[in-house]
Amino acid sequence: MTVRVIAFDLDDTLWPVRPVIMGAEKALNRWLGESIREWPAAARNMSSIRETILANDPSLSYQLTELRCQCIAHALHLRGYEKARQIAEEAMAVFLHARHEVDYFDGTESCLSELSTRFTLGALSNGNADVRRLSIASHFSFSFSAEDVGAPKPAPNLFEAALSETDATPDEVVYVGDDPILDIDAANRFGMRSIRVINGKTSDKEGETEPDLTIEYIRDLPEAIGRLS
Repeated sequence: MTVRVIAFDLDDTLWPVRPVIMGAEKALNRWLGESIREWPAAARNMSSIRETILANDPSLSYQLTELRCQCIAHALHLRGYEKARQIAEEAMAVFLHARHEVDYFDGTESCLSELSTRFTLGALSNGNADVRRLSIASHFSFSFSAEDVGAPKPAPNLFEAALSETDATPDEVVYVGDDPILDIDAANRFGMRSIRVINGKTSDKEGETEPDLTIEYIRDLPEAIGRLS
């Protein structure tokens, strides 16, 4: 079957996520520390606050922006701040701005530029990065997060959204990701073809199925798609 659509995971597929999150958390805590005198004391209980909030609403486990916002608001509320939610939302705007200051893996932009002239490209992510806020936005025809569809991978919701958006069949879609379970197993079980990208990482994590192809770097993707097509 001809490849019509290529869908991508984002974090650790198109850019390394750890430095992005570390930078965003640093920016968030700097803003809160400058804006809220008692923030260092309020932040000490964040782990237990997070556990309590998730126990009350497990669906927040994939609504990452709202979860973090509620944690901040709750911590501030415990310190007596009446406008805790408003402050938390302002803080999250700072976090999300920094969350999108990504450094792409080498070759990502040229790879997407080349592929977007021949295929429909989309993003399917469990995280809260939004390609529409990035320099690569023009290459993507659709983007869905776990929060958008009500469930994270490996549930099929994100893949169903991609098919609905493109009118493609599963075997016309290639899914590209780094995680052997959340990306490769999930896509394979849905009937899509899959490509795992390593991007120089080492991992002991193993899935139950094998990708159609494995590539070392995202810049190798156009050649790999040619082999599948």
